[in-house]
Amino acid sequence: MQRRKAGHEESWLLSYADLITNLLLFFVVLLTAANFNKMKMQQIAQSISGKESPASLESIRKELEQQIAAKNLQELVTTTVTEAGLEVSLNSGLVFDSGKAKIRPEFDETVAAMLKELSPYSSQYHFAVEGHTDSTPIVSGGLFASNWELSSARAIVVRQRLEEVGIERSRIRVEGYAETKPLPEQLLKGLSEDERLARHRRVVVRIY
Repeated sequence: MQRRKAGHEESWLLSYADLITNLLLFFVVLLTAANFNKMKMQQIAQSISGKESPASLESIRKELEQQIAAKNLQELVTTTVTEAGLEVSLNSGLVFDSGKAKIRPEFDETVAAMLKELSPYSSQYHFAVEGHTDSTPIVSGGLFASNWELSSARAIVVRQRLEEVGIERSRIRVEGYAETKPLPEQLLKGLSEDERLARHRRVVVRIY
């Protein structure tokens, strides 16, 4: 009777261990990719291909900057690409009267025109509308009880404008931050106190 070689029964364990290892690596890659936001993925794709996608966040920013420059809206609108997405910031000090959440009539069409530039990308991206205020407390007896209500109300108004230019409600969310997310200090160097406060008062449309 022929004897089996030692360890023959356990040889399948090696293949099984290789399979488990490969599956583990596969899920690690999936998890890593899931934690990448679109900005990071677009940067990786650009570095590999050497080309920038026409619908990338950086391409959208450049298109918006051309529109801003053509209409001399540099004081009204600024754009920044961050890891969280493309931020289109509206100067609340110009767009809204102090302590109010209604867009000033002279800027209504301008704001709508700028937001309309985003509608062609609404099938690819989601939008967060962030309301921010400065640290000055709301005067008692005003329209809003606190900066929380004011920042949220202004964000809701801009959210309504996004819907009006054709962006589906399901792709938009509203975030009110009051004064809890001030701008980084490096963006405020050289400004007077009034200018610093004005910069903090903003509504940001974040595309991600």
